Amino acid sequence: MKKTTLLILFISIFGQNIFGQNEMKMTNENATSFKAYIDSSEIDPIEGIYKSVTGRFYRLAIKKYNDIYLALILEAEDKKKWEVGEVKAYFEKSSSENLFSIKWLMGDKTPKETIGTLENKTVLKILLPTGLNGTTEESLFLKLYPLNKSETTKSANSISVTGSGFFITSKGLIATNAHVVSKAKKIEIKVPSDIGNTTYNAKLLLIDAKNDVAIIQIDDINFKESKPLPYNIIEQADIGEKTFTIGYPLNDIMGDNYKVADGIISAKSGIGDDVRYYQITIPIQPGNSGGPLFNSQGNVIGITSARLNSKAVGVQVENVNYAIKSAYLNNLINMIPNIELPVNTNQLASKELKEQIKTLKDFVCLIQVTE
Repeated sequence: MKKTTLLILFISIFGQNIFGQNEMKMTNENATSFKAYIDSSEIDPIEGIYKSVTGRFYRLAIKKYNDIYLALILEAEDKKKWEVGEVKAYFEKSSSENLFSIKWLMGDKTPKETIGTLENKTVLKILLPTGLNGTTEESLFLKLYPLNKSETTKSANSISVTGSGFFITSKGLIATNAHVVSKAKKIEIKVPSDIGNTTYNAKLLLIDAKNDVAIIQIDDINFKESKPLPYNIIEQADIGEKTFTIGYPLNDIMGDNYKVADGIISAKSGIGDDVRYYQITIPIQPGNSGGPLFNSQGNVIGITSARLNSKAVGVQVENVNYAIKSAYLNNLINMIPNIELPVNTNQLASKELKEQIKTLKDFVCLIQVTE
């Protein structure tokens, strides 16, 4: 079902005027007064301060008034149209948890009926009209305040770090970066399949902290064996060679589905000519760490590891990223006795990228670490 169809269906069920006639347009709220309210009140999960991460920039405070939640302007991209404390949207709960019917005020203050969902108590997703033939687009708002209590207290079940990893044997051995798992008290991995993600417990098997490489092992009675691996781990790559990665960047915001990015090898060394790394043009985000760097034939040539930080070098840097060369992974693999490595079948070499991804995605996993 298309988003626009879903929106029309939703409006037809809830009616054209779900919020009543006496709507508040302006409040005296600002960031200071709102934080004071949050800190002194028993709040609902949706209440808090949010920042838009897609579309036009807004910083909003969502506060409950009787049975309605008001989204109030704290900061807006267009300061001529919106004042601090002005109402940007009205939220009302639906019969489904974390699903809200919304009246969203456009730039000209025209109200539009839509829907939104609060996911993981952190990300607010709203279907906003684009103004083009009744179409909509999904806009994301990240919750900034208050902090999730489970994150601030670091309870035994809270996830501290997420990253990516990939199978190196069908028996459940997985490669990743050392910095993803080096402080792990508990490791869980999510493996994709045609029916959704399956979560398994895992343990740290070997780690090379100096070269930022680690191998973890699935340690779960529910795991049997994966399909035969369709790729090999090779150590040859050249500047200008096309590459791609599959991983799970910013999964708390972007979700648990895998993401694909591509680029080329731009240098055969890293910062300060560090020969352990490839410099790549593939965009790397937090959560990509530990993912496989594939060549155009679908073989692993490295592990995506880091990006150059503009603050660290004092100048604006764009798309300078790094991957550990596969030779350092192979050094660690060779320390495992009686390991059964994949047979060189080269079965993906002749396939297009989209066909390679359909196969490779099942061997790349999301790693969730509790420290």
